[in-house]
Order: sequence, then structure tokens, then C-alpha cells
Amino acid sequence: MMNGPALLMDAQRLMFRRRYAEAFALVSRLYAHAQEPADSPGRSALDRALYLWGELAGHHAPAHAALARVRDDLAAILRTGPPDRTLLRRVATLDASLGEAAHTRTLFLELTEHDTALAAMYAHAVLPALIAVGDFALAERLLSDPEQVVHDESAFLNREFASRRMRAYTRAPRIAASIHNYAAEIRKVLRVLEGRGRIDDARRLHTMAIDAIPATTLRRAVRTALQPGAQPWYARGRPELHKKRTKERLRHRRLLAKGARGLAPAVV
Repeated sequence: MMNGPALLMDAQRLMFRRRYAEAFALVSRLYAHAQEPADSPGRSALDRALYLWGELAGHHAPAHAALARVRDDLAAILRTGPPDRTLLRRVATLDASLGEAAHTRTLFLELTEHDTALAAMYAHAVLPALIAVGDFALAERLLSDPEQVVHDESAFLNREFASRRMRAYTRAPRIAASIHNYAAEIRKVLRVLEGRGRIDDARRLHTMAIDAIPATTLRRAVRTALQPGAQPWYARGRPELHKKRTKERLRHRRLLAKGARGLAPAVV
């Protein structure tokens, strides 16, 4: 049987060519293969399969329906099994692909109704869904310390930038993707503060997030990434990517960004 990465690349090529039924058949095989005991470790393979499946769901009704069934199965495991942050993150990712963020919120409330510690453990996984449905009050309660988020995320980005010359050369746009991910995390915090009417706090945190980056070039890139309406790193300078007929290539570039964070492979 063809290996997982090869199946994924073939499924991506088919999706970009709008051969959605064929792509769905391949990604279904990849998902099934990733769950086999012999596929170790299977966690990243499952994430890659589900991420691409989510991309297909927006184009292909059978893929959308099948993905909803997978989501429901995973949610059922969460309800009956031990706490699993990775599994909840997968459900939240699938809900985002299905356009059903409210399901993530409902599941989260059900799982954590009498467990404050579990709610804190699940907070990061469900925060985007809470923002999407406008439940900023709950999001604010889960966001224990906005300044700590800036401290932790900026420390990671600064380490990535400082160690860039000590790593082996790779074509993967690691720093650009890290800037993108940093800005995404900060924007979530800002959105929660703004949603709660804490405009001054949001402005102060925005300034703090920029000032936390000492390298001039990196700080300039972060400032740009945090501007309203800023294009992600994979779209800037590529006006042809904004044409209606090339949306598939935009989705391909998003795969690269997710790959740098470990959710999907950085396939070129």
C-alpha cells in the first residue's frame, strides 16, 4: 500500500484539480491507514488526514457528511472516555471545517460542567470556537492571563528567530510561519478583550506584543502581521492568489502554515 505522505500528496493534487470524489477516496484511505496499530506514531498522520478532509468538506457534499460522522464519533469517545486534550482539539478543528463552532462550545460545556481543572486544560483548544460564536464572557474566563500569553508566545518566537542559523537548511518557511502563528495567537487574545469592551487593555496588549520582539526585522514583520486586514505570509506579494479560480492554491499555502505548527505536512 502507498505510504501516508504519498497518499496525502496525491489527494492534494486531485483536490487542486477539482477532482473531489477521487481526492475524498484517497483521504479516506489515509485516515483508515493512520488508525492502524502498525502506523506508529499515528497521531500526526491522523491530523494530516483530518485537515485535508476538512479542506475537501467545503467542496464535496459526501466528504462533508462523512466528516460530520467522524466528528460525532470522536465526540462520543470524549464523552465516555478519559479527558483527552488532543482529541478535543481534533473535534474543534473538524467543527471549524464544518462551520459548526457552536458544537465545540456545547461539547466543552458538557464535558467541563463540574470540573474547573478540565475546563482550564481544554481552554486553548476551544477558544477559537468561543470567539467564532461570540461567547466572549466564557472566553475571557478561560483566558486567565493575557499578558502571560504574550510572554510565552513571544519567547517562543524569539527563540525560533535566534536559533535560525544553527538549524540545518530547509526550504520550509519556518520563521514566516512562526510570525503568522504568533500574530494569530495574539489576535485571539485581542479579539476576546475587544469583545468584552476592554479596548484600552487590547491596545496596551497590542503594543506589548510588538515590543516583546527585540530584533528590528522581526518586530517590523510582527507589526505588519498584526495590522487590521493583514494578509498572511503565504499570500502577500501574490495577487494572483486572490483570483476566484486559484482559491485551491491559497488553501495549499495554508497547509504549509499548519505544517510548520505540526498540524499538517509542509507539502510544496
